[in-house]
Amino acid sequence: MLEQKPLFPDVLISGTIIRLMSLTTTKSKWSTILIGARQGRYLVVEMPSLSGTHIKLDEGLSWSASFISRGELYSFTTEVLGATFRPAPLMTLSYPKEVEVSSLRQLKRYPVNIPVVSKVISWPHDLSEQAYLGDISSPSSPLPEALIKGLVVDISEGGFLMASSQVLAPEAVVESSFHLPQEDPVNSIRAVVRTCRGKDGVYFVGLAYVPSSILPESLSRLNELIARIENIPLRL
Repeated sequence: MLEQKPLFPDVLISGTIIRLMSLTTTKSKWSTILIGARQGRYLVVEMPSLSGTHIKLDEGLSWSASFISRGELYSFTTEVLGATFRPAPLMTLSYPKEVEVSSLRQLKRYPVNIPVVSKVISWPHDLSEQAYLGDISSPSSPLPEALIKGLVVDISEGGFLMASSQVLAPEAVVESSFHLPQEDPVNSIRAVVRTCRGKDGVYFVGLAYVPSSILPESLSRLNELIARIENIPLRL
């Protein structure tokens, strides 16, 4: 459920990744990092980059922006106020009057232990080190089309959490197949990477289903699995 409310400074944590999507017909997307803010006035962010080259976004353009803080997704419209390359490549964005807030924990998640095989079919075009979340300091990503073996450790009506040895960038799209207990396989479900956190070679990747990719029979199997889990007392 979306909620409209003011943007308070306590959720504006330096180092937070902010996603920008153009409101024009080009629909370009960028990732940037929050440096700081002055409430009611402006946000200061790093200038986005592509292949190591910083990209100066035109002043006056409006963008749809979003970031995650404390388990909630914040979305708002902002405008580029200015940019500078000294003392560092920085941009100033307008401070939103209101933001839309939605919980990332709305859907109940159920613990499972299901092997899964996935492959990346689309990377965000601005892929760079800043595209990674959490404590991943030296990402090593699979090549496109490479198979990624993992384990579904929890599942919900909206997605699943996969444990894997591979780092996956937020906004990458994967295609996953797994075999539900006492059910036929669920094949080629597409999902978008929302989070990727971990260390020491084990990463937990949060994935949200792309609804249009799920066949009705696959959706029915997923719902039946969740219904069965709900009716079974779990002892972990």
